[in-house]
Amino acid sequence: MKNYTFHFLIVTIVTALLGFTGLEFFGATFVRLMCLFAGIGLMISCLDAIIISRKQRRAKKKPQL
Repeated sequence: MKNYTFHFLIVTIVTALLGFTGLEFFGATFVRLMCLFAGIGLMISCLDAIIISRKQRRAKKKPQL
């Protein structure tokens, strides 16, 4: 999921610009929903990157005895 963060960011920005600029066209509701789902995917992807990086840092630490 971490590999898709940039893709979700681009899709979110493009669909937000198309869907929320006030232009009315056929499919505007679909574009707004797509923006919502891409934003959710972006948040999950970012959280996944943070969680994985923390796990890797913990695994690299050796216990001090």
